[in-house]
Amino acid sequence: MKAVVIDIDGTLTDESRRLDLAAAAVIRELDIPVILASGNVLCFVKCATKLIGTSDIMIAENGGVISSGFDGPVYVKGDRARCVSVLEMLRAHFELEELDAADRLSEVALRRNFDIESARNLLADKEISDVELVDTGFAVHIKSVDVNKGTALLEVAALIGLDAGDVMAIGDSANDVEMLRTAGMGVAVGNANPALKSIADMVTSGRYGAGVLEALKYLKK
Repeated sequence: MKAVVIDIDGTLTDESRRLDLAAAAVIRELDIPVILASGNVLCFVKCATKLIGTSDIMIAENGGVISSGFDGPVYVKGDRARCVSVLEMLRAHFELEELDAADRLSEVALRRNFDIESARNLLADKEISDVELVDTGFAVHIKSVDVNKGTALLEVAALIGLDAGDVMAIGDSANDVEMLRTAGMGVAVGNANPALKSIADMVTSGRYGAGVLEALKYLKK
């Protein structure tokens, strides 16, 4: 593998969003690009990237935003206006609390305090197929179906002159499925949801950051 892409929440951090410092220390020692990929907003990913010391190409908003350098161009792939229109439709049926509205460029994020399956069924009943609801365990995202961390990985790999098959991907949640499928090697940490574990090439015994450490030690063999 010639690069690594790693999810943040639930992978490099635990359920309380505490960063695994041992994993961060090993990441700094790697001599290949390490890219952070998150469902969170770009400013959060930039902060994490600087603190951990990873590469300055970043994936945010579940692949809807790609940043090439801390001060470089930002590419927006998702259709936020369409996601907002779906949000307004859902608000007629559910009490919804939007998160990070001022900072989201490609999608909508919601607090996980409503019946997600009922909302998905409503989208299906209304034959809405261009937008989906993705539950990461930290938030529910209204996002474009054709944009995900896997599509972003293809673009990021090209930016650094690699093929996605040259990249190891590490994650924990439903929004990491496409990323693991696209990568040359997909790793699910021990706390990952069953859907991700079922498609991973490797499932670590360690949970959260301990699982990342396990994957990186395998990579360095």
